[in-house]
Amino acid sequence: MGKTNLLRVTQMNAVYLDKEIFKTLYQLFIDSTRNLPPGFIAPYEPELKLLLHLALLHSSLCKEGSTFGQQLLSIRYHKINSAQKILYLIANCFEYVKNKLEFTAPSHNINNTIFKIYTVIKLLDFINLSIFLRNGVKPLLLERILCLNQVYATDNVQRQYESKYLARELLWNGFIELLVFILPLINYHKIKRAIRNINPFHVKTKYSVVANRSMTMHSKCAYCGENPILPHHMGCSHIFCYVCLKGNQVADSKFECPACEHNNPNLLCDRVTIM
Repeated sequence: MGKTNLLRVTQMNAVYLDKEIFKTLYQLFIDSTRNLPPGFIAPYEPELKLLLHLALLHSSLCKEGSTFGQQLLSIRYHKINSAQKILYLIANCFEYVKNKLEFTAPSHNINNTIFKIYTVIKLLDFINLSIFLRNGVKPLLLERILCLNQVYATDNVQRQYESKYLARELLWNGFIELLVFILPLINYHKIKRAIRNINPFHVKTKYSVVANRSMTMHSKCAYCGENPILPHHMGCSHIFCYVCLKGNQVADSKFECPACEHNNPNLLCDRVTIM
């Protein structure tokens, strides 16, 4: 199959997807080891990351000739051979070797040499990205060094942009920007209170004003659900962050406690005394 011109965004998306797949799998692995003793995994973290990275490349690049990110976008490397695959795997071990040397022998001469090589690679990576933005091929420096070209996996997947598609994208982007601007201005609790008050079947919760409130390390803000910062109350037994309580009272003079529906007409906002 002949080469097909790929969109720059498709190639960059493949690189991004590869990174996200690695992060997702590694996070799942970390989550599965939460019940192990604290710090049990930490000493082996660089080795685990390297093994996972190599396992992903072996399962995708070595077997299929394309990474998982490329497979999701129906692209692949054009006629990649075994030698290029091996060099690709070896090149991805460089970051591990650099970090390991920095930890074990920070002042050794070989470590200084590795750091200089790493600096040169990053500079070449920047130059390669600039070239990619200009001509639209080989977004990774490793691809340029190994002479790897990306092509579509099939002949019928090339994306075509039409005026209708672009207009629809612009419309949705404008709508999302409008929502991002408007949604923070909506007082959800005020609307909820108004709907609850006009509901004839709603039975208002009975509450009683208490003199003391128990503030412990497990106490949560009745509004945001986090540990209270500058704990305050409005007359009921529930505790709020100062910003959560005062901000809602300023925005809504009839603000009620989300937990017990207590309302104080005097906008009481007193500090909670920690015993």
